[in-house]
Amino acid sequence: MEPERDLGLFPLELVLLPGERVPLHIFEPRYRQLVADSVLEEQPFVLVRAEDGRAARVGCAARFATLVRRFEDGRMTVLAQGERAVEIGDETEGRLYDSARVRPLTDEETTSDARLAERVESVFRELTGVEGALPAPEGVPRSYGLAGALELPDDAKQRLLESRREDERLALLAELLEGAREGATHARLAARRAQGNGRVVAP
Repeated sequence: MEPERDLGLFPLELVLLPGERVPLHIFEPRYRQLVADSVLEEQPFVLVRAEDGRAARVGCAARFATLVRRFEDGRMTVLAQGERAVEIGDETEGRLYDSARVRPLTDEETTSDARLAERVESVFRELTGVEGALPAPEGVPRSYGLAGALELPDDAKQRLLESRREDERLALLAELLEGAREGATHARLAARRAQGNGRVVAP
C-alpha cells in the first residue's frame, strides 16, 4: 500500500479525471499560495468536488502543468492536469489553504473486457468524429482517457473517479455515450419533422 501524503486541497464545483486537463483561474491569495507551494515543492495538490459547503471524499491528485497567463494584480490562469484518484482523510493544519492526509487509490486487478472497450471506442468515434488515434494520456486507464475528452455531467465523472474497476468505468461510459447518441438521434429527427411540417424527411 502506498503511503499517505499531506497535500493541499482545491475545492471546486467540478470533477477532474486522471489524464484530463482543465484551465483554472486563480485569484484568491490562498490558492495563489497553493500554486506556489505545489510548483516549488514539486508535489501535487488535490482537486476535489465541493458543493454547498460539502466536499467529496475522493478527489484527483493533479499538478499545475502550464501557466497560461499572469495578470498584473497577481491573478493567473493555469492548466491543471489530473494524475490519479485519491481518498481524502483527516484535515491538516499550518497552511493558508485547506490540506489533508490523502491516500492514493489503486484499481482492482481484473481482466479487462476487450469487447466492452471496443464498444465504447466505436460510439466515441461516432459521436466525436475522431478517425485517428483516440485520446490516451500516458499511464492513465482507457476509460479516463476517453471520458476526459468529453463534456460529461459532474455526477457521472465523480462515479468514474470513485470506481476502482476499469470494466465498471467502461460500462458506465458506454451507457453515457449510447444515451448521448440516442438523444442526438432524437434531436435530428425532431429537426427533420419541423422542416417537413410534421413529416419525417428521409436522409
